[in-house]
Amino acid sequence: MARPKAVDYDDQRDRILALATQAFSEIGYPSASMAQLAQACGTSKARLYHYFPSKESLLFESLDRYVRRLVALVDAVRARGLAPREELAALVRALLIEYRDSRERHVALLNDVKFLAPGQRERIESQQRAVVDAVADTLERVAPGRFAAGERKPATMALFGMINFTFAWLRPDGPMSYERYAELVIELWERGVVMAEPAAPAAPGALAEPARPQAARRTGT
Repeated sequence: MARPKAVDYDDQRDRILALATQAFSEIGYPSASMAQLAQACGTSKARLYHYFPSKESLLFESLDRYVRRLVALVDAVRARGLAPREELAALVRALLIEYRDSRERHVALLNDVKFLAPGQRERIESQQRAVVDAVADTLERVAPGRFAAGERKPATMALFGMINFTFAWLRPDGPMSYERYAELVIELWERGVVMAEPAAPAAPGALAEPARPQAARRTGT
């Protein structure tokens, strides 16, 4: 007969998962042993195995929960029926705040997904693609026709490049908050992409002619 689960089983499992994810971000997934993870979680190795059969299962569940949350967050913003520019701004704000609040999981997502088994990695990456595709669709609606064929994906990844690695330099207690940085990203993006006129494509192999300085206007007689 199977042993019944303790009343606080799920709570303990969630606690271990959160602490192990933090340990991954500090120790590094490849270097972390189950003994080190147990110590970081304040439990024994035997008790850790009671909740998770391997460190791989810890990593996968942590990342799976996180990317599903990102997908749900993006879907919730897009379901609000905002105008495209407002939707893009809301997506930037929501993603940055989630990155701040889930820093350890975000670090693990960027650094450690490659260590998962192929099937698990594909599940995580497919959900990442869903987030990227949703933002790309919003960008296209913000500035219809702004991007030539093949430019939408690079433009979308440029936007993610502005927000994905904030964990490395933007501190919640620093001089700029995540909320203020979100507004800065939105402003830069709108001024640089949405409001700017698209440049005419240059002929293959041609170099753009540098702008000629205007002569100073003479004043007086």
